[in-house]
Amino acid sequence: MRNNIGQWPTKHIDRRTFLLAAGAGIAAASVQVSRADEPSETPLRQRAEKKGLVFGTEVNAGPLFSLKQYQDAVLRDAAMIVPENEMKWRPTQPTARQSNYFNADRIAKFAKDNMLLLRGHTAVWHQNPPAWTKDIIGSDDGQTLVLDHARELISHFRGRVMEWDVVNEAIAPEDGMPDNLRNWAPYNKGGIDFIADCFHAAREADPNANLYYNDYSVYYQNQGHRRDAILSFLEKLRSKGAPIDGFGIQSHLIANAEFDENVYRRFLSEVADLGLKIRATELDVSDVRLEPDIKLRDTIVAAHTKQYLDVFFNEPAVVGLLTWGMTDRFSWLHEGWPRKDRLQQRCLPLDDKFAKKPMWYAIADALDHAPSR
Repeated sequence: MRNNIGQWPTKHIDRRTFLLAAGAGIAAASVQVSRADEPSETPLRQRAEKKGLVFGTEVNAGPLFSLKQYQDAVLRDAAMIVPENEMKWRPTQPTARQSNYFNADRIAKFAKDNMLLLRGHTAVWHQNPPAWTKDIIGSDDGQTLVLDHARELISHFRGRVMEWDVVNEAIAPEDGMPDNLRNWAPYNKGGIDFIADCFHAAREADPNANLYYNDYSVYYQNQGHRRDAILSFLEKLRSKGAPIDGFGIQSHLIANAEFDENVYRRFLSEVADLGLKIRATELDVSDVRLEPDIKLRDTIVAAHTKQYLDVFFNEPAVVGLLTWGMTDRFSWLHEGWPRKDRLQQRCLPLDDKFAKKPMWYAIADALDHAPSR
């Protein structure tokens, strides 16, 4: 997950964009009565399963184990869950001699007890090493430290996690490094060969887990450089024999961004041609550029969600979708990219009182009309 939205378009909505989006959004908001193939209350997980897809959501241990409405919302709609932070390096190894899997294990048990699939997020990510690793990561021992962590983490959950984001957000063309890799010491020293080693370590730690590379900002018109860089990166990983099974597309969207369906459709096809599965791993839709009116925001967010998912689900290599949370109440966007007016963003399927919003129905409609796998 991004802590900022650096690559996202920043234009404000104009009248023409509003009229187009609002027209589409009204249709999306009314799908529960005019288009849906399933009754309006059919959970998203059941709609997805009917098409051979999996619908899931990110969870946070705090509200998951303290707020019944939150837990009920997860259990009603999700067939898969992924921890927001609980499996990352900083919380799982706060000191060099101490591992702490308490909250991650609680989430894993919750998944097992409720027969939910579990994703692991994330083994290797430049933003989350614990403070004690700072000097080591920059040294000759840095790559070994990262690989050892990945092995320990994935081994701990062996047999419990269906798939892992093994490496997260390794591509940063703006950093000017070889192969468009992010400027981070382990990548600088080892390049793509090191990232391939991360996947080999993950496969060794859990031979039965699906292994994914996860990244952001490949959906919009102005992100062609990132699409090209990531495709080249995935091709090189495959050519080096890395045991990579899929590409996770985060899908942090922005409600009024310029979206070319043909460009995105072609990109998805090119990823599929590499023999990779594709999953949307962190879907939300920021309304940060929209006017305050709630009805307007909900309408445009729903329209954008539907437009995006119709293209996404049309690619046969797509296996499912996770939203980055079910309810607006706990979205990372409120702090990660707040609105100037400080209003709560309406970026997820349920509002802060856990009521379904037009976005929920847009997802339902997209699932109902997705091709069967």
